[in-house]
Amino acid sequence: MIRQRAGKQPSKTDGHFVASHNDSETTHQRRQRKEHISVWIRYFWIIFTFAMFSALFSKRTRHGLYVRSGSNSNDLLINTINANGNPRFVTIVMPSVVNPQARPFRLSNIAKTWGPTSRAVYVVHSVDEFSEGANNLLSTTSKNNPYPQLLKVPDNINVEMGVERLDMVIRTVHKDVNPDFAFFVNDHTFVIPDNLCKFLNDRDSADDLYAGHALKGKQETIFNSGAAGYVLSRSTMEKLIAEWDTPNSKCSASGASKWIQGNPGLLTAKCFDEVLKIPVVDTRDKNLSHIFHAFGLVRSVTGNVDEWYINKHDALDGALGVDPVYHHKPQDGAMCCSSSTVSFHYVEGLESVALWKVLETVHSEPTMSTEEIKKLINDVWPVGRNELGFYSHGLPNSNVWWNGIVEVVRKIAIAADPQKSC
Repeated sequence: MIRQRAGKQPSKTDGHFVASHNDSETTHQRRQRKEHISVWIRYFWIIFTFAMFSALFSKRTRHGLYVRSGSNSNDLLINTINANGNPRFVTIVMPSVVNPQARPFRLSNIAKTWGPTSRAVYVVHSVDEFSEGANNLLSTTSKNNPYPQLLKVPDNINVEMGVERLDMVIRTVHKDVNPDFAFFVNDHTFVIPDNLCKFLNDRDSADDLYAGHALKGKQETIFNSGAAGYVLSRSTMEKLIAEWDTPNSKCSASGASKWIQGNPGLLTAKCFDEVLKIPVVDTRDKNLSHIFHAFGLVRSVTGNVDEWYINKHDALDGALGVDPVYHHKPQDGAMCCSSSTVSFHYVEGLESVALWKVLETVHSEPTMSTEEIKKLINDVWPVGRNELGFYSHGLPNSNVWWNGIVEVVRKIAIAADPQKSC
């Protein structure tokens, strides 16, 4: 017989208490485990979401962020820097020699349209040309600032010294901003930034590039129209600057004629052709439609452009290769302009706003009918010489040309988001 130890004898009540206490601990522990699991699941989803966002952000910033601009002047280009710390491109807006008194109005409207997403840099002799940007000057620390930014020309370079001004601009942009590419235009140019991004998409800034709308007289060096704009890569700018610094270089600005001072791009074109051996390229699309245009939308579609301009295409077969169909000349109608169009020219301030509005609207409503697009254009387009300027033409009366205008607008607007850049 087993004898019990002295002391209080266990009871049913005590046994019940012990059993109940153990059950309670098990339930508490189970609740704690569930809470711990819930916390870890939330942590996992936070980390996973952050990782996915970071991966997407990294992918989109490899060649810069896609950013919004648009007609809202407060909706500025915010992040403009590539993964390498430099902008993919900037657009250098040189002073136009046409209707200079209206330049402040043009610059103001560029700032409301394509200026922010094209990273426009206004080259000015006085900040009064764009007073809104007086405190937003281009510098080594301005890369994260909104665009447009101002590049103030030193007082020792006057408005007649086009060659010295271009020299200063290229040096300053390369030193202070160091973009992969720089697109040189003037304040009569209209730019479609999204299409410029696509044009540059597979290009390496370490390779030479001098690209735009090629022109050539029979006894002239081939060059790109400054009106339509031309692109220079970082490599090309570096080689040009180095050549300028070479004593007795043929690329020197010394002794430049008044004509060259008014058309400094011709001197750099000669330098590219004869000294640096950097070729002009055929930038037309697969349909042989041009991408860079030296005239506005209406004149490009109707083909009613200056005869000198057409003649400057005559010698391009020998420079760019034989085109047996068009000989590199612009087509008219809907084929005048590629869906990848980057620029138009002779676009005054009101026409710039109108064209931007049309492209924005059709891009957002791509199923608009021909009549709806025609009405939209008629409703917003400027009228008369005072609004259009001397070199732009008004909307046509002929339905033949209207069909071409609507088709060009439609294909450009569908292909490119006017509010995007890279």
